[in-house]
Amino acid sequence: MNPGQQMEFHASCGHLISAPADRAGQDARCPHCHQVVRVPQSDVPYASPVPVPVPVPAGATEPRALTALYVTALIGGVMGAGLVYMVMFNEFSESELVTITPLWFFPIVFGLYGFVSQRLLRRIASGRAGTLGEAARMTIDVAGHWAALVLFPFLVLKWRSSLLVSLAAALFWAVLLWLFFTAVFPSL
Repeated sequence: MNPGQQMEFHASCGHLISAPADRAGQDARCPHCHQVVRVPQSDVPYASPVPVPVPVPAGATEPRALTALYVTALIGGVMGAGLVYMVMFNEFSESELVTITPLWFFPIVFGLYGFVSQRLLRRIASGRAGTLGEAARMTIDVAGHWAALVLFPFLVLKWRSSLLVSLAAALFWAVLLWLFFTAVFPSL
């Protein structure tokens, strides 16, 4: 191949990506899954074998209504926090701010954990991840190592229900929020 040409190859996630031919043997990031893959030498047509997608049986994915619920909760929580802290902040006392925190915080937690757990379950169902651990590692690869700090509620995924993950996450973060307010604002 000429140095100015592009070469196409399959990343480990199965996506077809291209890179300049002169980058052969170097690392590149897949624009789809953001994993780092090695650009193959020009005489190797594929970076790794392309996994054959496993068909997802009907009913194996969760209803779209749950996705809509998670997205609505997430957007509502972010809008609520924005309203409280950007528009109405001076109208509330310190104790009122502490009291209304769960009204915006829990919709964010519920929506975020539900939405992400649905994506993890889809990775397992489609065969892109064989286990929950692999799906979680893929998430850490994309989001960074700090994401491991908030993965605890995803352990509930072994039950294969994003709704249970969302509820477990809400309970987990409720305890942490209570501990935080008890330590920082014990008089409230």
